[in-house]
Amino acid sequence: MLQQLDFVMLYATNFEEAVNFYTQKLDMEIDDQAPGFVQFKRYDDKGAVFALTAQGDGTPVHNAELWWLVDNADATHDDLVAKGIEIAEPLQDQPFGRTFAIKDPAGNTLYMMQLRK
Repeated sequence: MLQQLDFVMLYATNFEEAVNFYTQKLDMEIDDQAPGFVQFKRYDDKGAVFALTAQGDGTPVHNAELWWLVDNADATHDDLVAKGIEIAEPLQDQPFGRTFAIKDPAGNTLYMMQLRK
């Protein structure tokens, strides 16, 4: 019986660039690593583990969506724009909250969401 999604991994052909993006631009902390593999810490021990591996062909993911919860979508958006991150979808209100999307260096679209209270 399925319980919950526990682990998500992206393949990064430019591994160093990808690790730098997620640690320096998105402020994610490394929890574990090995040659060609980095696993990031979970926020408050919640949600799935996110990891990168230096495998794959570098094709961006188009058949799945990766969503991150944020406390303040507008402030997060402005912070990421100031860091030079490409905005893929502008800030917008959805029935479930406020969202926007960015691109990582490999071209993957990463969605940010502030849930409506």
